[in-house]
Amino acid sequence: MAGIGGSVTKAVFQPQNGPAFPVQFNPTQFQFSKAVEWSPHDDQGQESTLEFQKNSPASITMELYFDTTHESMGDVRQQWVNGLLSMTNPSVTPEDGQAGDVSKKRPPKVTFIWGAFTMVGVLKKVDATYLMFSSSGLPVRAKVAVEMMEWKPEEYAAGSGGGTLSSKPVQLVTVGAGETITAVALRMGKSTKEVCRENNIDRPTDDHTGKTLAVG
Repeated sequence: MAGIGGSVTKAVFQPQNGPAFPVQFNPTQFQFSKAVEWSPHDDQGQESTLEFQKNSPASITMELYFDTTHESMGDVRQQWVNGLLSMTNPSVTPEDGQAGDVSKKRPPKVTFIWGAFTMVGVLKKVDATYLMFSSSGLPVRAKVAVEMMEWKPEEYAAGSGGGTLSSKPVQLVTVGAGETITAVALRMGKSTKEVCRENNIDRPTDDHTGKTLAVG
């Protein structure tokens, strides 16, 4: 998916309780799946009719590559893969209706954004295969299969071509050189507190130059 002027639009995972995670390279494979369950009536002697059962959550699967061979030759797990794995950790206290026991934490909701496509869901699987290692044994290249399930079925925009959900839009903003979080918030019509909460920023006065923020 290309941006204006042919520039590449990077896919981004935005967890509800942490900073945005832009991928290093866009997916090489991307699949959207939406299941609707129907059951046939048991009408003896007649042609069976179908009865609608339920609308299941949508899911997306993709294949991502991460590589540090042209950078620092550092551990690709620490620099990239662990960022995805952290979104599977139970770190959020459920609200009423989200779990039988609200004292038991769950993994965060995650918003996946790639160009015009947006889906809110949870990471169901992160499957990493390490393809190359440094002379010291550190993994420096990884192929990661990611499966994400929609948080809850929402109304689909008519004529959208499938897969674009009518959810609250999220804008990605890069902090410029010398720009403060407060300046970004003012530019986006938000409060500093809101931007910090959405991006898990504890110290807004620190230098955040180059950081990608998700502003809803």
